[in-house]
Amino acid sequence: LPPQAAPVVPEGPPTVLVADDSAVVRTKLKRLLEGAGFTVVQVNDGNEALAELEAKPEIALLITDLEMPNKDGFELIADVHGSLATEDLPVIAITGHDELHGRVGQIEGVYGIFKKPWNDRELLKRVESLVHLRSAAAGAAAAPRTCAPTRADPARR
Repeated sequence: LPPQAAPVVPEGPPTVLVADDSAVVRTKLKRLLEGAGFTVVQVNDGNEALAELEAKPEIALLITDLEMPNKDGFELIADVHGSLATEDLPVIAITGHDELHGRVGQIEGVYGIFKKPWNDRELLKRVESLVHLRSAAAGAAAAPRTCAPTRADPARR
């Protein structure tokens, strides 16, 4: 078996992945987030988002539209939270439709839903509060543990 890779604790500004099939929305989010000091990766749909998440484990937050071709935001969120590598990734959903806005309350792991057009200041405050969640968890995972039970511990079964 190959040795387990240590969790990636990124250097520099946190990376935010933006998944939206609208170039206008991606551009607005990129300007807003880069202006606040974040690194931004942009994709058109959920399939591209999953590929980026695999290629860039340093991504700290996902902002996804709910309506996209190929793999929509609902499917993307389910895939992200169903994977061990990304289950701790905070997600913010954005939508232009009231009915989808209502459905998001049923999805676990979504840390916010913003209706288009969103309030830039509110969205930035939410992003800033979330990007450190995953890096803090990765840092804690990388720290040596002295008394943590192992998987072979019968008390954990």
